[in-house]
Amino acid sequence: MDAMELIAKVRSGVAQVRLEREGKTVATGTAFLVQGGLVTNSHVIRKAGDYDAVAIRFDDNHPEDTTQYIRLAKASFDDAVVAESSESDADYAYVHLDEDEFGGRHRFTFAKSPRLDVGQQVVFVGFPFGMPQLTCHLGHVSSLHIRNGVDIIQIDGSVNGGNSGGPLLSLESGQVVGIVTRAWTGLETKFDDLLEALRKNQEVLKQPRAHVSIGGIDTMDAFRATLAAVEQVAYHLRRSANVGIGYAFASEELRKRIAEGEFRRHP
Repeated sequence: MDAMELIAKVRSGVAQVRLEREGKTVATGTAFLVQGGLVTNSHVIRKAGDYDAVAIRFDDNHPEDTTQYIRLAKASFDDAVVAESSESDADYAYVHLDEDEFGGRHRFTFAKSPRLDVGQQVVFVGFPFGMPQLTCHLGHVSSLHIRNGVDIIQIDGSVNGGNSGGPLLSLESGQVVGIVTRAWTGLETKFDDLLEALRKNQEVLKQPRAHVSIGGIDTMDAFRATLAAVEQVAYHLRRSANVGIGYAFASEELRKRIAEGEFRRHP
C-alpha cells in the first residue's frame, strides 16, 4: 500500500490524549481507535502524576476549540480501562469507550500473528511533544528481539515524547503490528542523574540560612532561580534528545485479549 494512501485512510482514527489538572494539560500521548474503544500505552495514563481529567481530541478538531474535545473525569476513564499491561510488560491499555464522536472515524485492526522482517517498511503516526497536528513517519524495522517475554520491534524512526501509544502499521497490510512505546537516546540515565542533582540542590537552598545580599539581590534566591532554569533546560534536552531509534511492543497479546473478550487487567 502506498504510504500517502495509508495515512489518508487511517488518520481520522488517531487521537491525542491530554491529561489535565484543574483545566491545564500536564502530559500528553497518542491513542488509536479499535472496535469497542481506544488503545494507548499504560505508561501514558499511569506516569503523568496527579491529574483529574482526560481529554481526547482528533487531528480534525481545532486545538483551541475545547468544546470539540471528549473530556472524562479520571475516575470514569479509569473505570473504562478494561485490559492493561504495565510499562515493564507489554505497556498497553485498552479503554472501552463508545462515544458519539467516534462515529465515522477509522477503526484500526490488528494484524493476526504478523510476521515481521528486519528491513520491512512500517508507518507510525502520533502527536509528538504534544503538538496539535498529527505527525506521520515512514521507517523500517531495524531489529526484532524479545525482552522479559515481550516481542520488541525496534524501528529507525524519530519517536518522541507524545508519540507513545500510537499505532505501528505494516505498510503492506495497513494493519497494526505494534504499539509505539518509547525512543532511545542513550542519555536517559545521565539526564535523570543531572535532574535529580539539580532538584536536591534546590531543596538544600530552601533551608533556613543567613541571607547575603549584593546590590539588593539575595544571592541564595538568585542561585536557586538559576538552578531552576538549568533544570528546565536539562528537562527539555532530555525530552528532545533523539538518535533516530524507537521501540514498539508487538500488539499480538492485546489482539488476542480483545478477540477473546478477556478483559481482566494484569496485576
